[in-house]
Amino acid sequence: MRKMFFWLGSFFLVFTGVVANAQLLPNATLNTQSVQRWMQTNRDIAPIMQAIDTMNNTDAKIKAFDALPAVEQDKKIDELLKSKNLQEMAKNITRQHGWKSVGEYMRLSTRLGNAIAAYFLFGDTEKMTEEQAKQLKGKADPAVLAVPRSDIEFVRRNEKNLQHYIQAYGAGR
Repeated sequence: MRKMFFWLGSFFLVFTGVVANAQLLPNATLNTQSVQRWMQTNRDIAPIMQAIDTMNNTDAKIKAFDALPAVEQDKKIDELLKSKNLQEMAKNITRQHGWKSVGEYMRLSTRLGNAIAAYFLFGDTEKMTEEQAKQLKGKADPAVLAVPRSDIEFVRRNEKNLQHYIQAYGAGR
């Protein structure tokens, strides 16, 4: 009986360790797990994001920040959070939701936002003449035009869930 309890306990510890580490894998592609985690994080992290939004208040600053490597982005975010006494709060939120950093959450947000924009852009261009589509694409953000097809397909497959979430979030639910 003790041997069985030991093996079950060991299995449980290994299993929970694998699950915990799985949540911390980089978000190389959009997937249901990472987007679900993003949805669960949004309300909790809102005060942190408001503070970060003050850091990049012009298009030039946003582009410069986006061009930085992830490590440098995280460093700048940490410096800002420390200066606003929000570092501990941010650490607790990211730990609770399984993010490596606030920057990782932000990068997934950007990736998802660009994928949604690309989904609508390319869906709209299918209904246009070639000239109209060319003009629309000429005005589009290069980051949206560069979205991988797999991300656009993810949005297509999950459109209803994303739409329900966005409507509920907007309504304060």
